[in-house]
Amino acid sequence: MDKPISLGERIPRSGLSSQEFARVAHRLVVHTQRGLIGFFTGYLLFAALPVSAQESATKTTVSNGASVGEIERELLPEETERDVQIHVSEPLEAALADLRQKYKLPGLLAGQFWTDLPSVEESMPAVSGEAVLPIQVTMAATGLRRSDRDDPLHIDHPFHLGSCTKSMTATLVALAVEEGKLRWNTTLREVYAKDRKVQDSRWGDVTIEQLMRHTSGAPANPPWSQFSDPDVDVRTHRRDVLHWWMDQPRPEASASSTSLFLYSNLGYMVLGASLEELYDRTWETHITEQLFRPLKMNNAGFGIPSKVLEDAVPFGHIRPLNFLVAVERDNPAALGPAGTVYAPMSDWVRYLNLHMKGGRAVVQQKKLGLTPQVMEFLHRPASSAQAVETPRPGEDYAGGWHVLRRTWSQGDILHHNGSNTYWYCVVFLAPEEGRGIFAACNFGLDAAKPCDEALQWMLKNLPSSSNE
Repeated sequence: MDKPISLGERIPRSGLSSQEFARVAHRLVVHTQRGLIGFFTGYLLFAALPVSAQESATKTTVSNGASVGEIERELLPEETERDVQIHVSEPLEAALADLRQKYKLPGLLAGQFWTDLPSVEESMPAVSGEAVLPIQVTMAATGLRRSDRDDPLHIDHPFHLGSCTKSMTATLVALAVEEGKLRWNTTLREVYAKDRKVQDSRWGDVTIEQLMRHTSGAPANPPWSQFSDPDVDVRTHRRDVLHWWMDQPRPEASASSTSLFLYSNLGYMVLGASLEELYDRTWETHITEQLFRPLKMNNAGFGIPSKVLEDAVPFGHIRPLNFLVAVERDNPAALGPAGTVYAPMSDWVRYLNLHMKGGRAVVQQKKLGLTPQVMEFLHRPASSAQAVETPRPGEDYAGGWHVLRRTWSQGDILHHNGSNTYWYCVVFLAPEEGRGIFAACNFGLDAAKPCDEALQWMLKNLPSSSNE
């Protein structure tokens, strides 16, 4: 296990009264709207993070809306289903409160979950019945859902997942492979057989696998501001982004190599656009039908949670002049397949369990039509080599996951995190142990360190299995 953290002492609160703070925050928002600190709107174009600048305290690689379109939803009461059992930990809540105070965060949430790992024989009856054991979740939340209100943050509040969306898009691609609509080596020319721009471009021979593993050479991002008009259909925007890319010159190194790694939000957007081309529906509709509904992710959605669920959920935050300000901002809707899903942690855990082992994961995979072979491919690093402690850039990337080694697991660990600069989340999965840990904050990249410290605290202080 990485070196345990030492939780800091509580720091004193700001001397501002709540009324004074509200007035300051209001003035800052007004100034932002008038352009006096308008440079913060540049955060909207964030999307890609240089790998070298994305190191976090747990030696992780930081990676990095839209209305639902034709899908509208309300925040549903959390179902008391047998598939997820949530336990609130008071010691964890106290540790998170210390971290929130130490780093001056609006709110902070963290937890871990376990899935039991029965033998294949024990788990098989669950495929057609209800014998599988529930996912056990221990978590806690502290702080406020938005800094200018007194409303507390709750464990069932939705959080923006940023680039943790990518493994969902990769899973959708795997489903298309299982259905015979794609192969891992399918090229863009094959997907867009009637698109002259793709047919004539040097980028046309890029494969689905290369896009998924960030080895296509695709630029990290297009100029997203050119593809953000809310009055334009999101599929049109994504096709326009694809055409923008097809017009870019392709470096010789990119055209001649399949191992160059460049983390690309554009590449994952094109994966989503390719699914739209194959299924003739938006990526948002497709993921809702293919993943959210089958996995009972009833409260998952897209973009800014409050824009869909109204003012009863957390807001993202910025900190101009050292004051927290709640904002409703996200990357353009077109970026969706690369990073615009939001979900409460219970829904996210339902998805994360799909990538674990054991009876319930087998049930989920069979229900969706995912074979062990395709799941193994999704979890295989780009190098096709065993995960290592300190891989070279890109060697550890699989299907929307970094594949790592840590001392607290006997096998590979699946990791990702995400931020649109207003929210942050991170997850580590240890399938061999049936254990996952996660943390989330309604603040941007500066939340990476406190979230890592929350993960370290859980590794040190919470049981390492549901039997302890």
